Amino acid sequence: MHIKETDFLVIGSGIAGLTFANKVSQQGHVLIITKKRNIDSNTNYAQGGIAAVFGSDDSFESHIEDTVGAGEGLCDHAAVRTMVREGPGLITELYEMGCQFTTHRDDAGRQRFDLGKEGGHSKRRIVHAHDFTGREIERVLVETANRTSSIELIENGLVLDLIVKDNECLGTYYYDYEKQALVAALSRVTFLATGGCGQIYRFTTNPPIATGDGIAIAYRAGARIANMEFVQFHPTAVYDVSIEGRAFLVSEATRGEGGVLKTRDGKTFMEKYHPLGGLAPRDVVARACYAEMKRRGDEYCLLDLTHLQGSWVRSRFPVIYETLMKHGIDITKEAIPVVPVAHYLCGGIKTDIDAHSSIGRLFAAGEAACSGVHGANRLASNSLLEALVFASRASRAALTGVFTAPGVPNLEYDLGRSALPDYIDKVKETMHRCGGIVRNQKDLGWGIEQLAGLLKSLPVRLAPEDYRMRNMGQVGLLVLRSAIARRESRGLHCMEEFPLKNPALEKETIIDDECARLVRRG
Repeated sequence: MHIKETDFLVIGSGIAGLTFANKVSQQGHVLIITKKRNIDSNTNYAQGGIAAVFGSDDSFESHIEDTVGAGEGLCDHAAVRTMVREGPGLITELYEMGCQFTTHRDDAGRQRFDLGKEGGHSKRRIVHAHDFTGREIERVLVETANRTSSIELIENGLVLDLIVKDNECLGTYYYDYEKQALVAALSRVTFLATGGCGQIYRFTTNPPIATGDGIAIAYRAGARIANMEFVQFHPTAVYDVSIEGRAFLVSEATRGEGGVLKTRDGKTFMEKYHPLGGLAPRDVVARACYAEMKRRGDEYCLLDLTHLQGSWVRSRFPVIYETLMKHGIDITKEAIPVVPVAHYLCGGIKTDIDAHSSIGRLFAAGEAACSGVHGANRLASNSLLEALVFASRASRAALTGVFTAPGVPNLEYDLGRSALPDYIDKVKETMHRCGGIVRNQKDLGWGIEQLAGLLKSLPVRLAPEDYRMRNMGQVGLLVLRSAIARRESRGLHCMEEFPLKNPALEKETIIDDECARLVRRG
């Protein structure tokens, strides 16, 4: 086994991981481990933008109210206030670093951000770079990291498990595919920023690397995990268009700019489900699309932009326009066939206001973490904001805390020698059937039995290529067990047997001890 020592260990290379790495790099060596290319993350595919208060008619209080309202009573108010108040300064910092957000000049000739509007927001507050905001943010953060000599990037590195002693994280074991070697990375501080778990579903907007690895390894190490039942389904993925293993997403910003949802016969329907119509919170829109498709027996709904000026649509949404033209859809002349698919996890590794997990020396931010800001449903474009704010807070805590070098503990880790039969498709089918937009106790119970059985069949020692199966199975089980424990319908969690919210359940969901033993044993 090889040993690498560093000051700051970062697992993941999206907006959270790169923000943390860049901010701590002036005070020590930073080792970033990423599964594939340094740009391959959910950040890179975020089209809509990043929400923050910049408009003259906007206020922190309004953004807080919109966030808490979307979260259906489960938001951590202190975390929401922190995110909303610290966001604008950090976005301005990105702009000053060279991030080319879309701007315009006001009546006085001053440069201002061009602010979009999305579902659940009462004001225009979406800072964007046309419809490729995430890619633009990632570009700037990657370029900054590449210029920094104290940052070392390991690509094609698969993190296997955390190294934890006396409830303190000392680093991680990972497999270096380039060198075909097992490595123990030891660090004063470990930062988990591995993103979400959308690939546990058959249809998702997430790239193939989004398999919930960070949540799985943190849970195996004993970290507290919360609110896994709240999986957000984006209502407008393009029907039957898949690009590199992910469904192609049409940004919610299209509805903010006037796009209209319709059934296949051309009739609007969102006015039946919410006073805000197509600009309702995302959970409402996804359920409405699901209900209309089920009622009519249709495979998809329609998102219509054809009433908007064609040249403006091409300018405002160039990536969406160009991508769909390649698939034979001219969005300026025909409606887009859309369907809800798995998109974002609102739960994850439970963290405090400075992104500490329940394990010492271990921080987490971004989609892998549950900071409390999203509650039962994420407000549109708060995801990049949350990652940016809490990664920055984690960097300050890591730099000001007393985290001595861990030394070299007794290291022992065994890998299996041969790959096992692949059951990933079975995980995906189970989650598609049991953990979707509308759930019921019977299917959840069946799904739990399926995934628990799969986990029990795995040996203790696995070949590196089998860890993805274990992680996906474990995270899927966490989602289903959390869902069956919440006997109500709230936000993203919709139960057939429990159509109403239960005031007694206005608290986060923590997995019970029985599930903890099962998952860790598996």
